[in-house]
Amino acid sequence: MSNGKFFFGYPKDFKGKFFIYPPLVKDVIGNDNYSLYYKILTISQEDIEDMYKDEEKPDLISQTPFQFLMNNCEQDKIYKQQVENAFLFFTKQPITFLFDIKAILIGRLEEVVKNIKNLNELILLKEEDFFEFQNMVRNSAGEKDIEPSKPNEDPRIKRIKAKARYRDKIKAKKGGGISLETMLAALCCLEIGLNPINIQEITLAAAMKIFSMHSDKEKYENAVKSLLAGAKKKDVKLEYWIKND
Repeated sequence: MSNGKFFFGYPKDFKGKFFIYPPLVKDVIGNDNYSLYYKILTISQEDIEDMYKDEEKPDLISQTPFQFLMNNCEQDKIYKQQVENAFLFFTKQPITFLFDIKAILIGRLEEVVKNIKNLNELILLKEEDFFEFQNMVRNSAGEKDIEPSKPNEDPRIKRIKAKARYRDKIKAKKGGGISLETMLAALCCLEIGLNPINIQEITLAAAMKIFSMHSDKEKYENAVKSLLAGAKKKDVKLEYWIKND
């Protein structure tokens, strides 16, 4: 998906049904529940498999992200409230769960009932659109799309991927990545006009893109310096830094 609108802070239309709004840096820093909201709406099939990998419950492991969300909302009032808040954060719209037809109604129920002329006018989010919705939420936060899971994938490959995800999670817990605060502080040191006062007004998607491109630029410039200093071509990865994702 193109992220141009999200980069500059404009909402993006989701299939003509509703809009997804990119969070500004201040929205993320100022909301203690942001990480929870993002995680709730972008849970993947692999996340669910990892969650239940030690339980002999095939029905839980095989849940799709949409089924997982709907099932837990039906059983847990606190989780349901968190999901409602997450939708409100990213879509600016209240929602109503229609468990009987396995759908999420977008919009304030009282206004929807008052204004629609037939059921076809209802704005519903269902299983068939949920994966694309999740990827658009990822994009709004500066993250890339993920690929759909492969239900018939070789079990051996699945186990290898699961182990890799586990290693990544352990690494993240040990501080293997760069925190958002560190990234923002680094952006304020690039001499491009960003500072602690105005950086909060740009989108998270823009902050992440600028940081990523600057990192690629640094790698490219260091590679060029290495070659000029006499390094062998085969030992240097020279990749131009201006490129599409």
